[in-house]
Amino acid sequence: MKLDLKKDLLQKDIPSNKWLWKDTQPEVIRNQSVDVELPLNEENEMVMRKLIDFVRYSQDPELNVKDSPEHLRPAVGLAAPQIGSNANMFFARFEWDYEAGDVDEFAMVNTKIIAKSEQVCCLSGGEGCLSVDVDHNGNVPRSYKIQITGYDWLTKQNIELTLRGYQAIVFQHEIEHLQGKLYYDRINEKEPNYKEEDWIII
Repeated sequence: MKLDLKKDLLQKDIPSNKWLWKDTQPEVIRNQSVDVELPLNEENEMVMRKLIDFVRYSQDPELNVKDSPEHLRPAVGLAAPQIGSNANMFFARFEWDYEAGDVDEFAMVNTKIIAKSEQVCCLSGGEGCLSVDVDHNGNVPRSYKIQITGYDWLTKQNIELTLRGYQAIVFQHEIEHLQGKLYYDRINEKEPNYKEEDWIII
C-alpha cells in the first residue's frame, strides 16, 4: 500500500515515535488490557485508527524515510497498550509483495486464542518490539499453529482464524501485549539460544 497522506490516513496526525509507550512504563505496558464494547466508542475508535495508520505508515518506504530523524521502525503489528491504551485491540499487516499490493490486514478487537498446537516454533533471528529499545537476543518459543476468535474492525465482522508459522507468531506477540507480557519474557534466561530438536525454526 502506497499511502496518500491527504486521503489515506484514518486520523489527522502523521504517525510518530512519540506515540509509543515503552517497557520502562509498566503502568500500561505491563497492565492487563480489557475487552471493549462494540461498536467502538469514540476513544477506542481513535486508538484503532492510530494503530492502523502507524503500521501502514511504518511499512511505506517512500514516506517513512530511513535516514529521517522521524523514521519509524517498520512494524508488522501494534497493540493498543503500545500507544497508551489498555484496550483489547491490535492491528497486524502482512505485506507479502509491496509492488503487487499483496497484503493481509487484521484490525482485531477482543481477540482470544481458543486453541493452539503443541508444536513449537520460533523466528531464526529472534523477535523485536517497538516498545523495547534494548535488544534481547534469543529464541522466543511459541505455538506453531493457533486458532483465534475476535472482531475485525476492517470488515465489521466476528471472525475465526487458523494461523500457522509467521502469522501465528505475530498474533501471539500482539495478544501477549494485551496480557502485559513482552517477547523477552519467553527467552530462556540461562540459555537464550536454547531450542529443542523438534522446534520449527522460521
